[in-house]
Amino acid sequence: MSKPVKHRIEDWYYGPLLPNDPSSALVFINHHNPHWTARIAQALVSFWLAHWQWTIGTAVAISGLWIALNRT
Repeated sequence: MSKPVKHRIEDWYYGPLLPNDPSSALVFINHHNPHWTARIAQALVSFWLAHWQWTIGTAVAISGLWIALNRT
């Protein structure tokens, strides 16, 4: 059977798990390599989480100005 949509979105968002290179002298924790579209989505999500306060206020102000200008 196919995976549920939630799991497919998580797989896309995080990307495949890349193991460490055993021949490397550096020791890193395994990491994920997301698709480039998922990296853009992660950047947008992190921007929203960091700046949601002023983005909501700006959107309300711009929509209010747009409504006021269209009523005249």
